[in-house]
Amino acid sequence: MIEAVLSASPLFWPGVLGSLLLAALLSRRAGRLLRAHRAVGFLLLFAVGGVVTLTLLPDVRMSLWENARYGVRQCSFDRVAPHPLSELLTATQSSLNVALFVPLGATAALAGTWGRRIAAGTFAALLPVAVEAVQYAVPALGRACDGQDLLDNYFGLALGLLLGVLAGPLGRLAVRSTRRRATRPVARRRTLRP
Repeated sequence: MIEAVLSASPLFWPGVLGSLLLAALLSRRAGRLLRAHRAVGFLLLFAVGGVVTLTLLPDVRMSLWENARYGVRQCSFDRVAPHPLSELLTATQSSLNVALFVPLGATAALAGTWGRRIAAGTFAALLPVAVEAVQYAVPALGRACDGQDLLDNYFGLALGLLLGVLAGPLGRLAVRSTRRRATRPVARRRTLRP
């Protein structure tokens, strides 16, 4: 399954590297925007870059022109249902769709203030709909709008939010203790003069 995803998207590795580079360069600003540590800003930017890389880069098994010509403008909502846990624990398209949105949900929960958490959560909740809308509107991408993808993405967001809520207090405690140690005055040693 993973090989099929990578073969359909030769821009996967450049997209991942570009996402890493942008996340590293802009993590401090994104952290400030979220009122959180820059690691949370890095996670946000890398998660959004991963979503864009895996969902909006064109499928190049056919040319863009052929994708546009043979692409069907419709969203499939038949057979949209939760998957059994055993299926989500194997490498399937659904499990990859779930895993793709877990970091984004965790980022929303790790934002520094309630207002920022709500804003990040709203952005995270709108992103799957925006991705499916772009896949529907731009058939040249060779992607398909699918209701099952939405369900899987929202399940991943929910898992990420849960993980972020559980890990948030521990992460904030670690950051505070690190900051306290860094700002604690250093005791000067007295030297005896002969």
